[in-house]
Amino acid sequence: MSNAVQQPEISTLSLARRAGKLILGFDKVAEAMRSGEVRGVFYSTDLSEKSRKELCFTAQKHQMEPLPLAVTMEQVEHACGKRSGVIALSDQGFAKKLCELSRAAQLQEQSR
Repeated sequence: MSNAVQQPEISTLSLARRAGKLILGFDKVAEAMRSGEVRGVFYSTDLSEKSRKELCFTAQKHQMEPLPLAVTMEQVEHACGKRSGVIALSDQGFAKKLCELSRAAQLQEQSR
């Protein structure tokens, strides 16, 4: 994971936080999914397998698919002020941008 891939993701998360559109932490993300305010669900590279499975199960109940981000919990904490591996966005524009960045990172990883 290079900085070229990580930096746009971190910048987008930081902007979303300042705009009040960022939701961090499993419980808050799950609650926001239940209320229908989530537009995109993501997880960090260092999220535990157990937490990832639980997130996927919860997201599927709400017809959502969590996507991996090329960031660590430490980077999320540095950019957003809270250590979390479970991330959601309540804005369609920010969610679309992170989806694009996530898919680009996945393609880059597959081509290696």
